[in-house]
Amino acid sequence: MLATTLALTDVDPRHWRAWIELLVPPPLRDRPRYALAIVDGERVLRVVIGGVDATGAVEPAALTWPPTPANLRAATRQLGVGAIVVLDVAVLRDVAAEVERHLTVDDDLAAAGLAVLRALKARSGKGVWSEPALLDLLPAPHYEPLQRTFDLLIPDDSALAAYVVADDRRAILASIIAVKRGGHIAQVTTHAAIADLVPEAALARDWATAHKRVTKAIGERLAKPSLAVFLERATIDKLIVGPPDTLGREVNARRIVLDPAPAWLLGLLGSATVAAVAQRGASALVAMLPQAARDRAAGLADRARTAVRESGAHPFALLGFDPIALWLAVRDYYRPRGPAPRPPAR
Repeated sequence: MLATTLALTDVDPRHWRAWIELLVPPPLRDRPRYALAIVDGERVLRVVIGGVDATGAVEPAALTWPPTPANLRAATRQLGVGAIVVLDVAVLRDVAAEVERHLTVDDDLAAAGLAVLRALKARSGKGVWSEPALLDLLPAPHYEPLQRTFDLLIPDDSALAAYVVADDRRAILASIIAVKRGGHIAQVTTHAAIADLVPEAALARDWATAHKRVTKAIGERLAKPSLAVFLERATIDKLIVGPPDTLGREVNARRIVLDPAPAWLLGLLGSATVAAVAQRGASALVAMLPQAARDRAAGLADRARTAVRESGAHPFALLGFDPIALWLAVRDYYRPRGPAPRPPAR
């Protein structure tokens, strides 16, 4: 998915920083430090603080054994970090050996990352522990179905673009443009690559209509876009805290502009919206049914979803997981949190 000769051009550092702030969960964003603990059996050998204002090694007693979720959360508070990972030395050796067996020199970064993720996920709770517990939620597909899905849904020699506009419409907060060639992302850039054709301030001021100039400029300078997404910062907050059908409703209300958008995506969003509305209405009805009837209804719904996946009708059937369902599972980590605790004094 990532070309070995990936070109990074015209990268606007402001937009790059904004993407990091948008994609990193608030606990890590508000406390941009993390802890790595190395253990041997039940003995904590070393705890190291990394990230912004890292302090290096700290007392191993900062982590209370065993690494239960409660003890890990207590350790993040005591250390003033946004995340902690605990690794057993035996697991480190096993993971390294397993990854070496499954990778070749020709594999790209995506394949390497997936191999490491699969190896770590298989040992979650058995030599690998973390807080937040994202390792338990994140799927670890093999590279081949991921590449096949990418090739099925995104045509070669096309561009993907995403823009986030400031709520006051005075600037573009974040942008990214990726070009797919030969089955891989071959070039990544930002709005800076076309800013001479579409000035940023003018785009931000009237993005709901000016986005067409962006897709035209991308096509002239890079590649014809197959998918472009435009939205304001506040809409992202709605997607985080709103009900499951928020994405479809925001698209219908034109607060999220998909232009162009492949037919499979529009169909997916449309069916998701209809399903969510139907589910809300059905919930009130189901609440009045006897438990046995509820169980039968739930079983029928599960079998229907399974049939759709196995028939290949779902655009993500090859993946083995639904990215939209995954987002609904992990978005709790992006919900607003209270004030971050201060790190301990040095």
